[in-house]
Amino acid sequence: MDDPAQLLLIASSRMQRTPAFERAVSLAEARQCGLRILAVDYIRVLEVLGLFNQDILATLRDSYLQTHRRWLEDEAAYERKRGLDCSVHVMWSDQLVDEIRNCLASMQPAMLIKDVHRESVLKRVFSTPLDWHLLQGCQCPVLLVTPSHHALPRKILAAVNLYRAEDADLRLNDAVLLEATELGRQTGACVHVLYVYDWSSIYAAGMPRLGMPIESGFEEALRDAHEEAFARLCASHGVDDRHRHFMTGTPISTINGFARQNELDLLVVGTLPRHNLTRIMGNTAEVLLGQAPCSVLIVKARNGGDDV
Repeated sequence: MDDPAQLLLIASSRMQRTPAFERAVSLAEARQCGLRILAVDYIRVLEVLGLFNQDILATLRDSYLQTHRRWLEDEAAYERKRGLDCSVHVMWSDQLVDEIRNCLASMQPAMLIKDVHRESVLKRVFSTPLDWHLLQGCQCPVLLVTPSHHALPRKILAAVNLYRAEDADLRLNDAVLLEATELGRQTGACVHVLYVYDWSSIYAAGMPRLGMPIESGFEEALRDAHEEAFARLCASHGVDDRHRHFMTGTPISTINGFARQNELDLLVVGTLPRHNLTRIMGNTAEVLLGQAPCSVLIVKARNGGDDV
């Protein structure tokens, strides 16, 4: 399991080909790489039954694992007949995050793929969803897949952030564009790049700290500087004018609105570790992951930033 040219799919506990399953197979074919499928099963009600009879628990657990493994192996065999390098690993554990991290450490995949895990707002207040654990601990890109009519993305949107100009932030923009453009090349998808210039956040961050007025023309000059920086970034990655989108507004509503209006299939955003917390495009990550109208690919800066 030391071949880096492979994708890791976290299989659903349901025995069906979910959107993430279909997307993982299609991406592995498009990228001409292997696909490894990991299923970590745990049914709490069986563990409760096991408190009274360990033999029954072992029988039920083995039966469930065998059924799930047989189903996944049948699906993997079908894909192997079609020429895909595909393998399956099924286990029983209540430590899902730890098992996935162990697999990531030994396998070091090019991408982790799973179905998006929606959580209610109330539950997010009191617990950290699996997706957030993965974002904090996974160094490779993480693809969270929503239902789609297309096996492969047709339109990709890379959202960059030029609000700060620190080295880590600049590396992150490059990583986002490298991942998006390479994925576009492999799948034949059209890649768009969007930067949302949020003047209200810049203003609130410290312009009038002491009640000092902003000089006339400053806002226009700052906007022009951001637009020029955006143009240079796109040009350095070969993105033509037709696919560059410099917009003014609030990131969340603008990104989601653009994605819906243009029927985007995949949103690519970046994440930076900050003091053991994951910051994704400022403070917009949770809303983006919870409301994005399409699948989301989260990328970390290459050779930059601190590990979580």
